[in-house]
Amino acid sequence: MSDNHEETLVLTSADQRVVDERAVAAGVPSAVLMESAGRSAAEHIYRSCRWTKVVAVAGRGGNGGDALVVARHLHQAGMDVSVFAVCAPEQFTDTTATMARRLEQVAPGGLRFLTDDLAPLDEALGQADGVVDGLLGSGLDRPLSGRFSDVVAIINTAQTQTVSLDLPSGLPSDRGSPFDQAVQADLTIAMEFLKPAHLLYPARSHCGDILLARVAYPDEILADVVPLARVIERAGARIRLPARPPNGHKGTFGRVLVVAGSTGMSGAAILCAKGALRAGAGLVTVACPSAINSVIETALTEAISLPLPDKEGLLTPDAIGPLMSALDRADVVAIGPGLSRQSSVGELVLALLEKIRVPIVIDADGLFHLADHLDRLKAFSGRVVLTPHPGELSHLIDQPADRIDANRIEATRRFATEHGVVLLLKGRPTAIGTPDGDLFLNSTGNTGLATGGSGDALTGLIAGLLAGGASPADAAILGAYLHGATADRLARDIAERTILPSDLIAGLPSVIAEVEAGSGGEQTPLADSDRKKEG
Repeated sequence: MSDNHEETLVLTSADQRVVDERAVAAGVPSAVLMESAGRSAAEHIYRSCRWTKVVAVAGRGGNGGDALVVARHLHQAGMDVSVFAVCAPEQFTDTTATMARRLEQVAPGGLRFLTDDLAPLDEALGQADGVVDGLLGSGLDRPLSGRFSDVVAIINTAQTQTVSLDLPSGLPSDRGSPFDQAVQADLTIAMEFLKPAHLLYPARSHCGDILLARVAYPDEILADVVPLARVIERAGARIRLPARPPNGHKGTFGRVLVVAGSTGMSGAAILCAKGALRAGAGLVTVACPSAINSVIETALTEAISLPLPDKEGLLTPDAIGPLMSALDRADVVAIGPGLSRQSSVGELVLALLEKIRVPIVIDADGLFHLADHLDRLKAFSGRVVLTPHPGELSHLIDQPADRIDANRIEATRRFATEHGVVLLLKGRPTAIGTPDGDLFLNSTGNTGLATGGSGDALTGLIAGLLAGGASPADAAILGAYLHGATADRLARDIAERTILPSDLIAGLPSVIAEVEAGSGGEQTPLADSDRKKEG
C-alpha cells in the first residue's frame, strides 16, 4: 500500500453501500466510480503480475463491472484477454451493462456469456497465465450454489495465478468465518476500503496479498466516513512516534518502572526492560524478587535493578514499602510479566494499583490478578493499557477464548469503552480499542511472534513509548505496529519459526529508523506468505 495514507478504513458492506450512495448524490456517477476502481485495479495487475494471457470472470453486478473495466484496460495494455460473464446479457445492472458495451467497443466479441456449459471457461483457464475474479463482491449473505459454485470450483482448480477484485468470491465481507466455498486468491485488490474479511481469520487466508485500488470518491465523502476500524500504516506510525528534542536528557525521555519476574521467569522481566530501552526510555528500573536480582543485573547492563522482599522467589505484599520511592520517580509502570499467579503476588498487584498515579501497562500475570477487580481500572481515567491474548481476556470477562477471537473487533471495543482503558488484544490481527470507541487493527506481524517472551517485549516497548510522551492509545498502536514490522523484517532473511524475542529487540532499531525516515515503504496493508499458486 502507498505510504501516502496514514490509515486505511475498514467498512462493513452496509457502510460501503452508504459511501457509494453519497458519492452518487454528490454528483459522481456510478460509472465514474466503477471506471476509476477498475482502472486502478488494472494498473496493480499490470505492475504485479507477469501475464500475457488472461481470463476475467464477471458477475452481473458491481464486482462484475469492475472486472469488465479491468479486462478492457489489460486488453489495451497488450494482454490477450478472454472475458466470461456468469449471467445473461439482460441480467447486467445498468452500470455494468455500460462497461460491457465499452469493452465490446475495443474488443468486439471478447465477452462471452456462460449459462449452462462451463467448458469454455475451463478450457480458457487451462491456457491462461492468470484469472481475474469479479464474480461476486461484498454483500454476500449465503453460501454459493449452482453455477456460481461450479465457477469457483473451476477457478480454484486452475493452475493460474488468481486475482480477486474487492473480495474473493464466496467470502462474506463482514466476518472472519467463510462459507463452505470461496475463491482462493493469490492477490486481492480491495476497492479503497478494507472489509473485515480482509483481516479476520480464517477468511483472511483466502485473500493472499492485498492491495488497494483507489476510487474517485469526493474528499468530502471520505472525510465523513465513520469506519468500523482503521488499519495503521507506516505514515500513521511515523506521526505517532514521540518527539526527541535535541536538548533532551534521560528525564525528558521518561522513567519506566518494570515490576516483573519470579524464580524461573527472570527472562520475562529482562525482555520487558529491554523493550522499554529500545523504545527510547530515558531510564528503566526493574523491580524484581531478590532471588533473581543477580540474574537481572547480569543481563541488563543498561537498566537499574531494585531487589524486593520475596518468598521462595515470588514477590510478597511486603514489597510495597520499598516500591514506593521508585513509584514516586516513575513516569510509567509496566507490571505483570513473569510475576506468577500466586495469591500473595495478587495482593501486591492490587495494592500497587491503589497507589500508582502514572500511566500503566498491565500484561500477563498482572492481568490474571485483575479478574474480579476490573472496577479499579476506572481510577486511571484512560491512562492504562492492557495487553491480553484471547485466553487472558477470557479469564477477565468469563467468555470462551474462541468466541473472543472470532469476534475480536466487537470484544475489544466493548471492553475498552466499558472499562475506560486502551485494550490491545493480541492475535491476527491485533486489535487496539480506546476508551472513546475508536478501533485500530494492526497489519504487521507473522508467526514469529507466537513464542514465549514476545509479549513481554511488547509490554516494554509500549511502556517505553509512553515514557517518551506518546498517549496510551498511540503507544499501543505504535507498539503493535513496530513489534509486528520487526518480525516481518526479520522474516525476509530468516524463517519465521526461528525468530526469538531477543531477535525482535535487536531488530527494533532498524525498523524504528525506517519509520522515522519514512523509508522502506509498504506495498500492501497485508502480505500473505502462504501461497496456493505461484504466478
